[in-house]
Amino acid sequence: MAELRRILVRRDTAEQWETVNPALRQGEIGLDLTNKRMKVGDGFNNWNDLDYMDEAGLDSIRAEYGNEVTFNLNYDLHRN
Repeated sequence: MAELRRILVRRDTAEQWETVNPALRQGEIGLDLTNKRMKVGDGFNNWNDLDYMDEAGLDSIRAEYGNEVTFNLNYDLHRN
């Protein structure tokens, strides 16, 4: 039987991200709940200095890990 694992993504409103301005660890995902967009940390730059992930960024992840990796940037906050 396959073991299911849940990944918890760091998330907050745009205002909170900009106010706290944390540095995300390398590969850590931060989700902006206001704009429904995400950023991926590099271990050095703070939130305000990181670019939002776009389709080109997702394509680079797919190129490295294969086409079976899918990402859905639309999500349902009420879904478990």
